[in-house]
Amino acid sequence: MKRVYCLYRVSTKGQVEKDDIPMQKQACHEFVAEQSDWHIEKEFSEKGVSGFKIAAKDRDAIQDLQKAAVEKKFDVLLVFMFDRIGRKEDETPFVVEWFVRQGVEVWSVKEGQQRFDTHVDKLLNYIRFWQASGESIKTSIRTRTRMEQLVKEGHFKGGTAPYGYRLVHKGRVNKRGHEVFDLEIDEYESTVVRKIFHLHTAYGMGPQTLSRRLTEDGILNRAGKNFVAPSIRNILTNPIYKGVLRFGETLSEPFEHLKIIDDETFRLSQELMEQRSRNREELRRVPRRLAKNCLLVGNIFCGHCGGRLVTSTAGTRYQRANGEEVYRRWWRYLCYNRVRHKGECCGQTGYSAERIDEAVRESIRKLLDGLKKVPMQTVVERRYGLAVDDLEKRLNEARRIEAKNERGIKALKAELAPALMGESKFDPDLLGDAIQAAQVELDEARRLVNNLENELADTETIIRTLERQHSRLVSLSELFDGCDLDAQRMVISQLVDGVYVSSGYQIELRLNITLEQYVECMDEVRAGGEKTTVVLTA
Repeated sequence: MKRVYCLYRVSTKGQVEKDDIPMQKQACHEFVAEQSDWHIEKEFSEKGVSGFKIAAKDRDAIQDLQKAAVEKKFDVLLVFMFDRIGRKEDETPFVVEWFVRQGVEVWSVKEGQQRFDTHVDKLLNYIRFWQASGESIKTSIRTRTRMEQLVKEGHFKGGTAPYGYRLVHKGRVNKRGHEVFDLEIDEYESTVVRKIFHLHTAYGMGPQTLSRRLTEDGILNRAGKNFVAPSIRNILTNPIYKGVLRFGETLSEPFEHLKIIDDETFRLSQELMEQRSRNREELRRVPRRLAKNCLLVGNIFCGHCGGRLVTSTAGTRYQRANGEEVYRRWWRYLCYNRVRHKGECCGQTGYSAERIDEAVRESIRKLLDGLKKVPMQTVVERRYGLAVDDLEKRLNEARRIEAKNERGIKALKAELAPALMGESKFDPDLLGDAIQAAQVELDEARRLVNNLENELADTETIIRTLERQHSRLVSLSELFDGCDLDAQRMVISQLVDGVYVSSGYQIELRLNITLEQYVECMDEVRAGGEKTTVVLTA
């Protein structure tokens, strides 16, 4: 009597809930019943396990079967189809051959016994799993393509609705005729999302601080629990809130009915997150933690060595004439290099924070007041040309890369036929890999060329962006004096790349590109084009 072990496998959880495994089991039992000397000793089921993505060494069922084969516990391994053992062309054929070498017969209900008596048997074994691997790749491509299509069409691809939205039926059906969900903005949750983005961009609150703030305000998540920092970070980085759906690297066009946050607020939020990331430490101009009494934390530097200035306090005690003892304390900016590495800086060690902060505030006030006097048309004329020039440069570079990869693929394909005939020094597999890699780069270059051509053609988009920037700068000028210290810090971080302080309280404000171009517009309005250099003495 031959001892039979059966293996059943399905790739997805959805298949588990249907009839796939019972169907495989029934077919195997019927097949065994037809054999006079077979008896099922044990059955293994893998539920939701991909035979294409997961290696045999990481599959418990395969490991248990191999151990049992070494211990001679069974004589026949039976599956519904051979691809239940796996779909990896570079692994599964050798797994099957390994079982046969252990004296185990490998059978499929649909395909019969797999033998290795001749070279033809080995070739057919490899071809079978090579074909199965190809089918898995095709299935993966079809699934991914459909998901990308859903995203580009603005449809929800499934799962739990992101915070700020709810799932509703709008009459859309899938290919089976089942009604599927779409997204709709949830009135209450969207208010919380707007609050999160506002506190992040206007006051510089990070995910940890935001989670504490929401807890203090009694705002709970959808499950009725406190918000945690990772959840808030996911909200801050999810493009869905500006109306853009995402699947992997695929992004949809913005959909107004899904937009909770305007584009500029989302952009500022991403910039703030990037500035605070540790791999941007040298370029950071916004603080990670906010000092209580200083205006400039994270974007103030030494004008001599370029090192960052850090905050510190100093104090002194003295007695008044009446004998009362008084302690006076004040904040300072210190050059870290001067304090810790004296040979690296020849400048002043410390500066009064109050003196520098007031000088910077006054300079920012004047700049913002001047911005309100710059006509929108002047800004468009000044900056529109720069934006178009930048797009054209990027488009030319993308076209150059596209042409380079087209030439490369053509040359590689010309070499492929001789390689297959053994008339080339190149290995066919290596050529195939090189062609595939070049094709990926070519597809990416073509995508970039298409996007840039569309962006260049859509001049209205550029103008609307300039209008939003102009409107935001004007609103900042109206906001600055009336907001608190935290908000003033964030306003300055959006306008200034760095404040550089030198001996004698010489202060230079290095404006970011956007504000610098506006300042040039101010100069044109005022004096015919001479650029303003923002240097002041505290």
